[in-house]
Amino acid sequence: MFSPKKQTNKPETSTAPKPAAPSIISSDLSINGNLNSGGDIQVDGTVEGDIVSKKLTVSSSATVRGAIEAETVVIAGSVTGQIKARHVTLIKTARVIADVVQERLSIEPGAFFEGNCRHFPPEGEKKVLPRLEPIKPSVQSETSTSTVSSPSPVAAGS
Repeated sequence: MFSPKKQTNKPETSTAPKPAAPSIISSDLSINGNLNSGGDIQVDGTVEGDIVSKKLTVSSSATVRGAIEAETVVIAGSVTGQIKARHVTLIKTARVIADVVQERLSIEPGAFFEGNCRHFPPEGEKKVLPRLEPIKPSVQSETSTSTVSSPSPVAAGS
């Protein structure tokens, strides 16, 4: 009656990894080299190299010189290079000289941005432009009694 019960069920183990704390490059740290992380990176110091991560935060005291590739990029500091991300946010203190390829871009008033910006559609969604048909001039037979209206501005420019 009071004997210990045998456990027949093993404790469940989670297959999903726990989210790790972000890797922080502190304000007194300077890195010359590439950073690659499957998690989040917060840069408060200086990085001269390429950065690949899930989420990258560049604080107002930070400087990054290199290419950035991430799901989400939030920039409050200085970035020179290229940025490829789904979501890019430039905070009002940001100074960005870069070519940006993004799905969504937000720029706060006061942020400095110089470079090219190109949008790419979300995964699985192909952007299909409608096919435009050429404008054909109207043909009127000699036996027709209808009048021809003046051409539209679109037809006149063709």
